Amino acid sequence: MKRPHVYLNMAMTADGKITSAAREYPKFTSAFDKKNMDRLRARADAVLIGAGTLRADDPPLHVRDAEMQAYRESLGKQRELVHVLVSGSLSVDPDSGFFNPERADSLIVATVDEAPAERVAALEGKAEVWRVGSGRVDMAALLERLHERGVEQLLAEGGGELNWALAQADLLDELFITVAPSLLGGREAPTLLEGPGFAMADQTRLELADLTREGDEIYLRYRVLR
Repeated sequence: MKRPHVYLNMAMTADGKITSAAREYPKFTSAFDKKNMDRLRARADAVLIGAGTLRADDPPLHVRDAEMQAYRESLGKQRELVHVLVSGSLSVDPDSGFFNPERADSLIVATVDEAPAERVAALEGKAEVWRVGSGRVDMAALLERLHERGVEQLLAEGGGELNWALAQADLLDELFITVAPSLLGGREAPTLLEGPGFAMADQTRLELADLTREGDEIYLRYRVLR
């Protein structure tokens, strides 16, 4: 199967939480981490998020830093990344910031065959709606179709359920993880990888490719071993 190179970028607290149990917008990283996020976005052709992340944060997914935008242009990339949203139920707000009419031609929503017709209709003209899979979005099929669209570098920005779907399907190649000097705790607070999880014998093994310290934050880059 031909697919993009998939790399995940997430920040987490020292106890492994990507936000609080109340799903608040995460505020535990530095300006350096935000610039590093832009650097990773700059090299991507598309950015991928799950519906839970959209509902909780509605994050801006463009390259915000002027220096990193110039870096992106030096790589010969289009100014805007393709934005890809994964939602089987399409329980998303069609008026959210994700559906910016100025970027409608670069917005893709991946859903399932059974997606409610009225919710599909609500997104008409706002984004391309791709039906890829029955019951749940077929991530392998989605990535194959993105590759056909010209996406060679795909950045995944969570949340934990989306990350799990990629890991479960063995579609992750690299992980960029920021460990912030903070603790959140909470049984219901999401972690970097949600879902039912692997059995111990089936765990995904990683190779540490790089480790950097900036102030009290640690930046880890892992490669997935196959």
